Amino acid sequence: MRFRRLTNEELFALETEFKQFLVISEQYDEEWRELVETSPEKAEEFIVLFSDLVLEKVYRQVTYLVHFSDSMVSFFDVRNNPLKAYHIKRSDHLPLQDEPVLQQVLMEHFDQLSFYIGEKSLVGEKADEVFDLIRKGSEVCEESYFLNYTAHFTRI
Repeated sequence: MRFRRLTNEELFALETEFKQFLVISEQYDEEWRELVETSPEKAEEFIVLFSDLVLEKVYRQVTYLVHFSDSMVSFFDVRNNPLKAYHIKRSDHLPLQDEPVLQQVLMEHFDQLSFYIGEKSLVGEKADEVFDLIRKGSEVCEESYFLNYTAHFTRI
């Protein structure tokens, strides 16, 4: 498995696409039901393959990510190679665990923040890098959200 297996809820939401995938794989309704009953491990292989195809497409389309950790917030621009990373670190080691805290700290304690910008060249495929960042706790964010916070880097 390259990424992860889709949850049952995700598979249910993609039921039409999964049925199309099965038809392309020559697994029609009767054949699929028989496969599930007689060879569940083979049926699971189809689900894993479908999961990887879906997630690869999703991860390739991701443009921005954010990651909150104890004392740092990281924003990632994954549109191009090299990937760009913007880190806001709080010098007093108080947590920056979510957006409301970050907003407050930016307004009240801007001078206690350190700003870092970095780049990372892709070694493999973008989808794999995005998956790795998400697996480590990053979340997809909108462009406006990303730009709102990375605009502070122009003040340094």
